[in-house]
Amino acid sequence: MKKLIGCLSIVFLSVGTFAQEKQTVHSVIVEWRDVEWYKTQEKLWKADIDKNNQNGEAWMNYYGAVRALRICSEANSTEQKKYTELCNKIAKDVYSLMPNTFEGNYIMYWNGKLGENDERYLAKAYEFRPEDPRVLLDYLIKSELERDTATFSKVAKKLYEINRMPSGSLNWAYNVLTEVSENCIVFTAGDNDTYALWIAQEGLNYRKDVTVINSYMIQVDDYRAKLFKEKGLAPLEMDKKNPGSTAFFKQIFENNAKIPVHVATSASGLFTDSIITDNLYLTGLTYIYSLEDVENIAVIKRNFEKRFLLDHLTKTFSHSYGDLDLRIKHMYLPGLMKLYSHSKTADDLEGIVYYKGLIDSIAKELDIEADIQKALAE
Repeated sequence: MKKLIGCLSIVFLSVGTFAQEKQTVHSVIVEWRDVEWYKTQEKLWKADIDKNNQNGEAWMNYYGAVRALRICSEANSTEQKKYTELCNKIAKDVYSLMPNTFEGNYIMYWNGKLGENDERYLAKAYEFRPEDPRVLLDYLIKSELERDTATFSKVAKKLYEINRMPSGSLNWAYNVLTEVSENCIVFTAGDNDTYALWIAQEGLNYRKDVTVINSYMIQVDDYRAKLFKEKGLAPLEMDKKNPGSTAFFKQIFENNAKIPVHVATSASGLFTDSIITDNLYLTGLTYIYSLEDVENIAVIKRNFEKRFLLDHLTKTFSHSYGDLDLRIKHMYLPGLMKLYSHSKTADDLEGIVYYKGLIDSIAKELDIEADIQKALAE
């Protein structure tokens, strides 16, 4: 059976509410709020800076709010351009006012682009706060881009020890790693799904044979060249006018080394061309790329019933700031919906009740009950 038809796109839903008082503005990878909340926080923290331009906390939250508004803006829109320019201004202003502080250096680094950040600022920020999880995550990316495996392992283990990723995210990562093929590649989409898999691998010393590739990082030429050489993959040039094209990824999916390739459900929305999607088969929390038909129902059922640890879908065993543990549950819906439909076809009453119960529970938490009911009816 082909890739799940009508599969839900993995949208990280906004769960924020309008606020009239200052609150910590976490990175959107930790907690996603609505636009009005960010606009309110932007004004409130800017007011604090106007009173005291040496207030590092205010600068971090002010920049965080503006950066989130830039991310929330439509691509290439006037709104996005406005917030991009404001981000650049904030970074320059705080650094000119506070060059010898964590905030001044970190915001300058944070404002850079993947593969183009000035690492002097990160190094300086690290000197001020070597235990700060934001700095450690940036060092994790830096060491991966450089293929510095010793530093990568050390930093990932440290992030595991300080509980940077909530337990539900690591549980999801464990399940993904349990599911996928031996010595395979797994494509991820963003920060959270990538971090969770890296940290689970190093912190648990589990499935180190799996190569986790972030779909955007692989577009950095030097990094790709180093990684491909290690994996025995043929060098791959990217069309600079069309980065991340279907043709680019298709060559990886059909690589010369015959390495199996999976796509995490979190990253499925990045691949929309039928040239790729027609060859993606859901196996649980990932899709496997195959040029031959894959009878995947039995595989999905095996993974959900025999391999996955699922208690975190119905029980909360730890608390952390942000809403990532809630959002991560979205990743389970395609597989659960597939199994529910199969149970109905097979007149499996026990399966119908079990899978529908999990689906309803997750949908209620995510406040998407109407959308799920509509999808199940199709």
